[in-house]
Amino acid sequence: MDFSTTHKQLKYDFVFAVGVALLGVLIGYIAAMYISKVSPSVVNVLKTIVILYVLISIPLSLSLFKRRLAKISTYGAHEDKIRGYINISRVRILFIMIGLLCAIMLFFVCKLNDMLYLIGIELIILVLCIPTHNRVELEMAVFMPENNEIVK
Repeated sequence: MDFSTTHKQLKYDFVFAVGVALLGVLIGYIAAMYISKVSPSVVNVLKTIVILYVLISIPLSLSLFKRRLAKISTYGAHEDKIRGYINISRVRILFIMIGLLCAIMLFFVCKLNDMLYLIGIELIILVLCIPTHNRVELEMAVFMPENNEIVK
């Protein structure tokens, strides 16, 4: 798998994640029409869980990505390195998407305006994880052969 294929795969994964977020908005909007009232104590517990998840998952996913990227560089075959890089990139996006979807659902179903702040934070982090050409090239610099050229 070459650099352009890897970059394309990561872009497709990111677009899929954005599509899932938009689907979450639609599902939350529809669910809000059918769910009448949620107990305030349940709302407070759910709100606390989502806030804690977001506060913990963002730094955890980014540090996990960095540590795994360093470990991936020790893999033997170049294909294994690229496969590991794609997988850990997917995990990073997955951690962010779970918090985003939970905040979207709470915003619509429980009518919590506080969740707009969490949605904004998650969207900013998601934008910072967009797989641009330069970002992928810098992250894949760990896999570069000794002659400092990316395998294309």
